[in-house]
Amino acid sequence: MVQSERPVVLALDYPGYRKEARIDELGLERHGVRVHDLLPAPLPRAVSGAAYAARLLANVPAGTGPVAAVAAYCASAPLAFEVAAALDGEPVIMLFDPEVTSLESITAEYRARLAGLGVQLDEQELSELVDADTLAEAPERFVADLTDELARQAFAALRAAGANESEIAASATQMVSAYTDWLSHLVAAHHSRTPTWEGHVLRVDSADADPAAYACTAGHQRALRSSCDRFELLRAEETRAAVLEALGLPLVSGTRERTERCPAE
Repeated sequence: MVQSERPVVLALDYPGYRKEARIDELGLERHGVRVHDLLPAPLPRAVSGAAYAARLLANVPAGTGPVAAVAAYCASAPLAFEVAAALDGEPVIMLFDPEVTSLESITAEYRARLAGLGVQLDEQELSELVDADTLAEAPERFVADLTDELARQAFAALRAAGANESEIAASATQMVSAYTDWLSHLVAAHHSRTPTWEGHVLRVDSADADPAAYACTAGHQRALRSSCDRFELLRAEETRAAVLEALGLPLVSGTRERTERCPAE
């Protein structure tokens, strides 16, 4: 891929703290790549992949230039196909430890959120709340039902801990708002179109990832299994080299990254 300008990569990497490395830790800017984060605040609360992608792209500055690739980490993978489909041309899709968002994964994540508040719902209560039919047929109501219940439980937990009403309102509102953003992201990924791409898909899985966690078809697909674990995948030289190769760019001579190889076992 010969570029007369610096290639542009649109990145889908959900914000917030995590122990795993992030896409920006690949240091692509130092190799002549312009990386544009598609997920700055405020985040969309659309519940279909197409609508979510449209809102993300509406915030891309005019003059950003032709997009060479759309890169996505983990649960954002399905949204990369929606973003790419909405663009002119045929950008490379780059997936790092991609995962599908299923009813089971949403249920497990919601169970963990409630457990963080000291709440344990039995399986019957949980299945009635995290309902497959509602997710399929009324995703906006699905998000509302789960966030309403989380708010109720958060208010109760904070009152039980002795917080005053102003503290309760501030803390619970912040918690529920953040979760609404995240759940909307997951539901939009769940409701993204079948991941099929006529162009090029680069997929890089960490050493401890399950390749069966995500499946897609492409006109040309390169799948790599990294020697790094999930935490180091997006710092590794081998991941960086694969990305630059897909963009038709060499590693910049003399450029060294702080973490070039996976840590020794």
